[in-house]
Amino acid sequence: MTSSSASKQRMNVRLLPVVIVAVAILLVVRLGELSFGVELSPASPALAAEDSKEESHDEPKADKVAAGDHAPAADEAHGDAADEQPLTDFPVEFTPGEVAVLQNLASRRDELARLEKDLDARERLLNVTEERLDSRIAELQLLRDSIESLVRQYDEQEESELQSIVKIYETMKPKDAASILGGLDMSILLGIMEAMKERKSASILAAMEPKRAREVTTELARKRAIDLTTPATKGDPAG
Repeated sequence: MTSSSASKQRMNVRLLPVVIVAVAILLVVRLGELSFGVELSPASPALAAEDSKEESHDEPKADKVAAGDHAPAADEAHGDAADEQPLTDFPVEFTPGEVAVLQNLASRRDELARLEKDLDARERLLNVTEERLDSRIAELQLLRDSIESLVRQYDEQEESELQSIVKIYETMKPKDAASILGGLDMSILLGIMEAMKERKSASILAAMEPKRAREVTTELARKRAIDLTTPATKGDPAG
């Protein structure tokens, strides 16, 4: 028993320095870590910012790489679409002369369009004017018919009154009729004498004063001569 306990004590004595050294080393390491962490803590945000910048720079590169991976496929799709595009969609180059001709044609086309609009407007105006003229002509036709009807009524009334006057003078004695008719205006007297029967008018002229009878006879002859010779005069050559 004594020998075993003594050996244990010797082992404990040997392990104690080892444990002390290990604890000391652990303390030194721990203190170093703490001091190192304190020194790095103020600069940690800057490092974090730099890390974030590096990550942000790396992300576009990654995007570019990804886009580069897809670029061939997009180019192929665009090439296929270009192959399917009709030939008329491709730009055509024109010479200056051809451009001038095309511009002239476009200008003429615009001018023709303006002329067409102007002609349409004038046609509409002419149609409206024609309608108004037709309406006015119809109104004038009605007015003319009304005037002609009134003139006929007036002429008929005048003729009826003249015949009544003529009958009055025809029923009178020639001497009495001559004394009254001799004092009338020549135009009225001629109208009455022309409307009378020749036998009655001759007896009245015979009963008139010779001077007045000559005047009436002359005017009646001139009027009848004009009525009879007017067509012949028109047919005679001048000179």
